[in-house]
Amino acid sequence: MINKYRRTINKEFEKSSFWPTFTDMIATVLMVIMLILFSSESITGSVEKDLAKNINDSVKNTLINQGLDVSVDENNGLVTFGESTMFDVDSYELKQEAKEMLKIFIPRYVEALYSDYDGNISKIVIKGHTDDVGSYLYNLDLSQKRAYSVATFIVGEEIGDYKYKDKVLKDIEAIGRSEAELIKNTDGTINKDASRRVELMYEIDVD
Repeated sequence: MINKYRRTINKEFEKSSFWPTFTDMIATVLMVIMLILFSSESITGSVEKDLAKNINDSVKNTLINQGLDVSVDENNGLVTFGESTMFDVDSYELKQEAKEMLKIFIPRYVEALYSDYDGNISKIVIKGHTDDVGSYLYNLDLSQKRAYSVATFIVGEEIGDYKYKDKVLKDIEAIGRSEAELIKNTDGTINKDASRRVELMYEIDVD
């Protein structure tokens, strides 16, 4: 009778001890997954910082020597072209001075991207932006056409040949953002001049 009672207790203990062991295993697996994700994010962030620094170092002298009206974000390498440099008001045709500037700037920018990080570049993105004057759809059309004008020039014949141009042709993407990403002054008012811009950015893949 006593042995039967002991066997019953042992079976109940084995059943009850299974679940803590199982939950511990699940917790361990989840922890490993979180560490992998955290490590991946850390690697991505490191590559982005290195890439931005590489771009800044590579184009800095060109910007200074040529007096180009181009802004490069030190944190992520985002390049911003002001509207006055690129287009006339309500136009999506590139100015001649914009074309000459791109002929100087793009080869240096592209080489900075692909020379060391060819395997990490997944996209080259051109984004067109407007202010909030006019309808959203009008501005969407204008911003898309401006982005497309820059993209087609960068991979077209007029700019000439440059290193990695064939890769840019495969990776480039043009997007119109209309007035969705307005730039505001410190007092909260919209900075219309700064909002009208074209941005050049890259996306990376570290997998």
